Amino acid sequence: MFDYKINKNIDKKLYLQVYESIKKDILTRKIVANTKLPPIRKIASDLKLNPSTIVKAYNLLEEEKLVYKKLGSGSYVAYLDDEMNDSEDYNDLKINERLNSGQINIENNINFASATPSANLFPVEDFKSVLIKVLDRDGGDAFTYQQTQGYYPLRKCISEKLREDCIATNPEKIQIVSGAQQAIDLISRILLNEKDTVVVEEPTYSGAIASFNNRNTNIKSFPIQKDGIDLSEFEKFLNKNNIKLFYTMPTFQNPTGILWSEEKKQKLLELSYKYDFYILEDDCLSELYYDKIKLKSLKSMDKNGKVIYIKSYSKIFMPGLRLGFIILPEDLFNPFVSFKYSSDISSPGLNQRAFEMYLKEGYWAKHIEKMRVLYKKRFEKMYNKIKEIKEFEIFEVPMGGLYFWIKINDNFENLFLKASKRGVSILPGKVFSPEGNIKNFYRLSFADADEQKIEKGMNIIKSIIQDDKNLDLYPIL
Repeated sequence: MFDYKINKNIDKKLYLQVYESIKKDILTRKIVANTKLPPIRKIASDLKLNPSTIVKAYNLLEEEKLVYKKLGSGSYVAYLDDEMNDSEDYNDLKINERLNSGQINIENNINFASATPSANLFPVEDFKSVLIKVLDRDGGDAFTYQQTQGYYPLRKCISEKLREDCIATNPEKIQIVSGAQQAIDLISRILLNEKDTVVVEEPTYSGAIASFNNRNTNIKSFPIQKDGIDLSEFEKFLNKNNIKLFYTMPTFQNPTGILWSEEKKQKLLELSYKYDFYILEDDCLSELYYDKIKLKSLKSMDKNGKVIYIKSYSKIFMPGLRLGFIILPEDLFNPFVSFKYSSDISSPGLNQRAFEMYLKEGYWAKHIEKMRVLYKKRFEKMYNKIKEIKEFEIFEVPMGGLYFWIKINDNFENLFLKASKRGVSILPGKVFSPEGNIKNFYRLSFADADEQKIEKGMNIIKSIIQDDKNLDLYPIL
């Protein structure tokens, strides 16, 4: 298998030779569905070709739907249309392929998969008001390119609000980005080279996993506990290994919803100083606390400039605006601005100007308070429905955020497939694992489901589990 010969002396492009060889093996069933293709760098090394040649070949195979990409893992052989069309398992397999490629089906009527709010929660009227004011005030200037670093009045407004959260900064240290994902991608490009080690929590945000895999890094994960990772085990690893970056979501972590303890946050900072690595703090949900106390960020505790702080407005505002910011250590700032310029020159100017006015005129504070009240009701509704299902175990009851991390018995491993067939979308644990090896866990989000849908969707999930249990009582002889 994968024993290909490339002839560099014939008049045929090398990537086409690779593509045709693999395609032939797929069509003749020499390599079967769900077989993982060799890593790009491995096959390039074996054939003494440039990796970009293999990328072109794999892209052609994907365009013809002969392979699919599994998020953060690689390329896999797809099922051929004539293999499974008549099988009752065909839809399950297609759903699995969408899951593995990151194309999760969230088009169902009841969506517990998405962590972004439904469109009916967007503050359209308020934002329309500030848009009109900005256009009246700025005219055509609103549509010009901004500074790559971002619209200065917006950076100034953000820095003033950050002081309320005990984060000492100024407009010159803030970089506007087109969402948290862009910030993670650009930091990866600046800091990480092939085979560098980056450490993450497990489970963790799938977008971060994808960015680190795109840099061909070594991802080392440490299991998340109810108050952060085991820092004693982490330090043992640091004693023997150099790392450049630790990625974390210490406040309402995705997908578990846990909070790092103050003690562990302080210890993590001490380790970053001692072993000289950066901490990438991803903060997208800290405003959605359901207690009366807002929690301190790692950045607010950092005295030595080791925390890179990312704040996104997507999850609780309007994701299509693609707005966020990053605060960088001084030595990373200029490289980041340069990479940002090469990426998209600058984030859209009209969005930045409108959001600055939205913040300045108090709309943001009003919107957040409204979301906190609304989501707390959804949180309580889902929490009560989860407690009705005795097969469910909550990893940790969150104090805020948008989701629950649920453990379930082995017998229900394909719950997400069965739920999807009945109009309910959920996310299985493997989506949040660097190796895809988390089983028996699911993330249930209430971001896009009102209380009525939570009631209906959780009842459907409960009935699926009950049906499966009843079938187990009558085994096939």
